[in-house]
Amino acid sequence: MQSWACDTRDALRRKMANSAKPASRTTLRGCVFLCVVWLTVGAAKGQTPQKLDCKKAGPCTCNSANGVIDLTPLANSDNTPRFKDVPGGGDSFSWNPCNPFDEGSGCAKVSACQNHAGTDDYPIGLQESAEFINDPTRGLEIHYTATTGFTQRESFVQLICDMGTEGSLTAKGEDPAGSAQYYMTLTSKYACPGVSGGGISAGSVLLIVFFSLVVVYILAGMAVMKFGKGAAGRELIPNYSFWKGLPFLIRDGIMFVVGGCKPKKGYDSI
Repeated sequence: MQSWACDTRDALRRKMANSAKPASRTTLRGCVFLCVVWLTVGAAKGQTPQKLDCKKAGPCTCNSANGVIDLTPLANSDNTPRFKDVPGGGDSFSWNPCNPFDEGSGCAKVSACQNHAGTDDYPIGLQESAEFINDPTRGLEIHYTATTGFTQRESFVQLICDMGTEGSLTAKGEDPAGSAQYYMTLTSKYACPGVSGGGISAGSVLLIVFFSLVVVYILAGMAVMKFGKGAAGRELIPNYSFWKGLPFLIRDGIMFVVGGCKPKKGYDSI
């Protein structure tokens, strides 16, 4: 009887150990998948606020440790705004980097203009007031001011680096209501350090180094496999078994994320 109990206990332990392996393997694959996604998103770096100190060099240029940001390629020079009547918060907004423009009866020689209810135009930013600031939440942005009568209005243009976008402006409008503070967001490759200034940004350097290492890894690995181990055909690919299993790694990673980043319950939870 005691021998049967021991055999049963040992069998149960073996079953629990075997059942725990898939869960552990799934968890590991899920973690690897999350790391890959995080690195990919970090490399893309678009659509996120830039926590960047940038010293003003002109109304639409600034110098940072990562390179020059120069919005000159986006600027109109014919007294018209590059971005005109962008809707936001029930009003519409026009903005032109670098050069002033005129619009309607209320905006003369401005950088930014608000059209309220389709009738009244108000200056919300002058070129000479432009300053680059690093907001704790919105990151790098250009801040403008304009005063009419006893009212001072402010506008903030958030700069989002996106190498795949020439230039796109969205407007949130006045926030909060009655504050005379207006918010817009520019998404553009020219908001990336080094694009217009002739330098190379830190992100570009990282991508160049990454892909260079990938090429070296493949070529050196194939040489080692061929001349060191006498491999041929697909076995020339370094770590072939890993690349062969990569689709399953991605699948398990997706399932891991969808499942709330928790391993499947099995005997390891007993």
